Amino acid sequence: MRAHFIDVGQGAATLLEFPCGAVLIDAGAQDVTYEARLLDYLDRFFSRRSDLNRTLDLVAITHAHIDHNIALDNVLQRYTVKNYVDNGLRNGSGRFNQKWAQDNAANLNMTYASYSFESIVAASGAHGYTDSIIDPLDCDEVDPVITLFAGRFDTRPAGWTSTAFKNGNNHSLVIRAEFGSASFLFTGDLEETGLRTLVMHYDSANVLDSDVLHVGHHGSHNATTSELLAEVTASHAVISCGRWNYGLGPDDPSTFNTYKYGHPRIVTIELLAASIPGNRSTTIEVMAAERSKEFRPISVRKRIYATPWDGTINVRAESSGAYRVTRFH
Repeated sequence: MRAHFIDVGQGAATLLEFPCGAVLIDAGAQDVTYEARLLDYLDRFFSRRSDLNRTLDLVAITHAHIDHNIALDNVLQRYTVKNYVDNGLRNGSGRFNQKWAQDNAANLNMTYASYSFESIVAASGAHGYTDSIIDPLDCDEVDPVITLFAGRFDTRPAGWTSTAFKNGNNHSLVIRAEFGSASFLFTGDLEETGLRTLVMHYDSANVLDSDVLHVGHHGSHNATTSELLAEVTASHAVISCGRWNYGLGPDDPSTFNTYKYGHPRIVTIELLAASIPGNRSTTIEVMAAERSKEFRPISVRKRIYATPWDGTINVRAESSGAYRVTRFH
């Protein structure tokens, strides 16, 4: 299989390519220019994989923020999409696209489902949940397994503040994709409060363990914890975010930009570096943030990849658990 972590600037969109199908996790982009790049990437992918007939077996949107779903309406109308899943919420900066997708699923001949943390736990205990909507793939030699571990929270968990409960990031779908011995984990923009609940619930089952971690919330300071990394034990990490100076100019009208957010944070890169055992082929010098609007150069030696440094990141995974990373600037 291949995981295409597509460079969409300050946003997230990951295409999972399997021998018998394809899955898109998030359809975000920084702006209309990057949205067009995302659609062009998918067009070129389907030109290469003509056997798939421009069909996505699953589109999963982790949460209703615009940097994760700005291209959703175009994706659903441009390609054949069999299944669409989200967290069921109808608020947030990306609410219009999410509501449109939910309301038009039948017209687009898609099967739609939403999932809550409570429903996932009720159905699966501490093992994660899957069904034919979440995992519609049935490949011959190696059959992928797609599992959900979290979604929206219908009731406020014990210990959560009202602010944390109202934060749409904490209602992100958490998705794991497995291909033989290879595995990928996606935590959306789940923040520390949500991560604590996730880790506490699944700790005894050891089901979050994954080789490739899509780093939460674009490498923010509040979406990667040592407790999570101890559960995941990743050998590779990938960060999706914009170039460090996106939003630096005084005339930039956007309040949603990489420079203001300070993505990725140095503290997050240091946590990842302490957890990940292997090194990149060469050490690179990159810009990362101490805090909002404060960046400095750092060296990255470990297998930590990021779209602002590496462009689109293609991770080829063998069913044996061997990986090869290719970067496309």
